[in-house]
Formats: sequence, C-alpha cells, structure tokens
Amino acid sequence: MSLLQALLIGCVAALTQLEGDWLGECKLREPIITGCLVGLIMGDLRKGLIIGAELQVMWMGATNIGPTAGLDIGTGGTIGAAIALMTGTGVEVAIAFGLPVAIIMQFLNMLKMTAFSGLMHKVDSYIDELKEKAIVRIHYLCGFFTFSIYFTFTFVALYFGNSVINVVVSGIPAWANAGLGAVAVILPAMGFALLLNMIWETKLIPFFILGFIISAYTQLTMIAVTAIAVAVAWIIYIIKSDQIKDTKLTTTSSTEVNEWED
Repeated sequence: MSLLQALLIGCVAALTQLEGDWLGECKLREPIITGCLVGLIMGDLRKGLIIGAELQVMWMGATNIGPTAGLDIGTGGTIGAAIALMTGTGVEVAIAFGLPVAIIMQFLNMLKMTAFSGLMHKVDSYIDELKEKAIVRIHYLCGFFTFSIYFTFTFVALYFGNSVINVVVSGIPAWANAGLGAVAVILPAMGFALLLNMIWETKLIPFFILGFIISAYTQLTMIAVTAIAVAVAWIIYIIKSDQIKDTKLTTTSSTEVNEWED
C-alpha cells in the first residue's frame, strides 16, 4: 500500500467518526460506502463495493440499543475492506480483521466520550456565561481530536503494518480460511435475523413470504426484487393516502352538516 493510499483511507476512517457531529446522518460509516471509497482509492472499485456490501449485510442488524455497546462499523469496515483488497483476498479476511477492529475501536470511542464528559461541564458554564465562541471552539476541538485519533490509528495500522498483515494473512491455515468462509456465509443471515427481530410484526409476514418466493423460485436479480418491493410499498402508500383523504372529507362533510342543523 502506498503512502497516499494509506493517508486517504485514514481520512475515510476518521470521517466516519464525524458523521452525526459535523456531517449529519449521511450514512458515511456504512460498510457499503466505506468499501466503495476504499476500492476507489485502491484502484478496484468493483471488488471494494462487493466486499462493502457483504460486510453491510453482516452488520445490518448490529444495532446498539440503550446502554449496550455496539460495533464501530465505520473503522472496522474501512480497515477490513482495505486489508482484503491489499492482500487480494475476499470478505472472509475482511471479517477476520474488521470485526476485532470494530470491537476495539468501540471501546476506544467509549474512552474518548468519557474524556469529553469533562469538557461538557465547561460548556455548561460557558452557556450560563453566554460565551458562544468558546462553545464553538470546544465543539471543533473535540472533532479535530476525534479525527486525529482515528486517522492516526488507521494510517499506522495499514502503512507500517503492511508487512505484518501480509505475513498474518499468508500464514492463516487452510482450515481457518474454510471456517472464515463459512462464517462469511452465516453472518449475513444472522444480520438479517437480528434486523427482523427488531422490526418483525405479524402484518409483515405476507410481504416476507412474497419476497422469499420471488427470490427463491425466480431468476430475478436483487435489483429487480428491490424494484418490486418499492412498487408494492408505493401502491400501499397510495392506498393509505386515499383512505386518509376520504376520512378527512367524510369528517369535514359531517361537521358541515351538523353546523347547518344547529
């Protein structure tokens, strides 16, 4: 990996941490986006997008709820995709490196937020004193500090750990590669299962059955199946909108009749 590539990938990993703070909810942290960007940087957009999509399916249901610690999918997905492309392997290596990184970086994020809690008391006092510029300075200071941490970690791991990564990947035995390949197949199913566990309702069962039949018993691509799902959702939206309009018209007419009777 060249110096420029390591610098750019470090920027991608760092920017995923600024989503929600400086960049808004732009979904930059999602593996399918970071995989695409890493593939573009490393000259293999197609493979980067494929690896990112496979990681996306795996992590689709990995959502932190309440006080439970989630996974840092931004940094994990970025580094996992970069290592897979760098070593010429597939999603199994991306998972082998990306998953531990996602866990480690989430704990680092917890330590960072704990450190920032001291600054929040300072911000409270600035609010009472109406010192707006001081509050803005602290906001940007926290952002630059976050960017620096994640950029440095990713850059050092990929650029200076290049030879170590290659040795580790080449030293993985065949049985471990086979196991990682099996995990790569199972984890997407688990991701969907976790997602369904959160959104599952009885009224969604017919749509699930319809989607399964189309996917399992036809030769349609996922894009075609998605287009059918969008069309079905659009039809339901139109029907619901018409029902709401009819209800409002009926209510308005009843009100006008009652007013005339009074």
